[in-house]
This record gives sequence, C-alpha cells and structure tokens, in this order.
Amino acid sequence: MPQSVRRPIGAIAPAMMLAALLVTSPGAAEVPGLGPVDTRHPVSPGQAPFDAIALIETTAGGRCSGALVAPRVVLTAAHCLVTSDASRLVPAGDISVRLGGRTVRGTALRSGQGFDPALEQPWRADWALVTLAAPLGNGHVLPLLREPPRQGTPATLAAWQHDRPDVLLADRGCRIVTVSTFGTQGILVGHNCAGTVGSSGAPILVPVLGGHAVAGVQVKAALGQPLGVAVPAFTIPAP
Repeated sequence: MPQSVRRPIGAIAPAMMLAALLVTSPGAAEVPGLGPVDTRHPVSPGQAPFDAIALIETTAGGRCSGALVAPRVVLTAAHCLVTSDASRLVPAGDISVRLGGRTVRGTALRSGQGFDPALEQPWRADWALVTLAAPLGNGHVLPLLREPPRQGTPATLAAWQHDRPDVLLADRGCRIVTVSTFGTQGILVGHNCAGTVGSSGAPILVPVLGGHAVAGVQVKAALGQPLGVAVPAFTIPAP
C-alpha cells in the first residue's frame, strides 16, 4: 500500500500555528489542509485501523468523518453537527453514521462544554460523542489516548474528504508537532497531517501497543498547508 514519507519537523510555536489556521483569504489554488504536494493515499476501509473511520451526515447538510470509539458510539467534531441556521446542534436523530456498508441513526449526543455553534468556538470544546441506535462495524473500536501525545510521535489522519467523496484517504507519514495552549482556543494537538474539507471530526491516530489510539479529533486546518489542530483525546470523556 502506498505510504507518504515526510521528514519529522521541529516544534511549531502555538502562536505561529494559530496564525496559519486563522488565515481566511485563500491564495490561488489554496485549499484547507493541503500543500503543493498531496501526501494522502487511498486506504482500505476494511483494514484496521481504517475499519473504524465512519462517514457522518446530518439532515442539515453536514458531512464529516468520525471514529468508532465504542460499538455504539462515534466521536466527531461538534461543528459538523450544526443546524442550517447555526443556532444549535442538530437533534441526535438527525445524524446518520455510515460504516462497513451500514447506516445507523443517532439516539443521543454529548458535546464539549461551552461550544458556540455560530462561532464554532472555542476549539477545545469542538467535539461530540454520538450514541447510535445499533452497533456498527466489525467489533474493532479505537481507544482514546488518555495522555498527551509526545512531540514527534508518528501520526495518521484518515478521513472521508469532499474532493474524493467515495474514497477513504489517509496521510500516514505525518507527526504530532505540538501539544500546547492556543490562546483562548484552549489546549490542542498540533499536527502536520494533510486533510481537507470532510476531514473534520476524523481521528488523529498514533501507534500504541497492539494497534492505534485516537490522540485527537480534527477540528481546523490551515489554508494551503498540511497543518491542523485537534481536540486532545485525553480531554474528552470516555464513551
């Protein structure tokens, strides 16, 4: 299977990364989360750990990615579940989760305390746990990392992305570059994984004994650069 290779980079100052993530005026051909060279490759949705990466859709038109973290619980970004008028999160029953050829509706929803749907802030609260009406997947779930990942830890970002909506794409050659406080946005995991629109809610995967764990849930990507931030998994309650 093709795999991107990228040299490890030194720590990126939180202020510098925050500035890159807050850029709102794209230049020519700039897209969120992707640089001049696309380091994503197709991966098999039937192979671990990618068999736990779900597609999440809402009746309001949201379409993002998520991770199966318990047989009936999917972790995603809260901003993926906002109503069309951005006044609140959609009801759990308006969320559908597709994995392994099956689609199941949500029955309950928990999100980060203080998350503002209109502003999609603070970023530290941009997470949601969706309880499903029935179990999904083949029994493989991804555990949440219960401690901060170390700088330089190899990482993977796999997601269902809008530019190739029918293909599960992953950057398997990226790394954790910082775990820091990003001003009022709170403590976040910074990474240099490539992932564009649709990668919101996807897990940042790191290797652990016996497989992979979720180090964070993707919430923001820089324009024209393979840089993003994720809500740390250790700040999210156990499913």
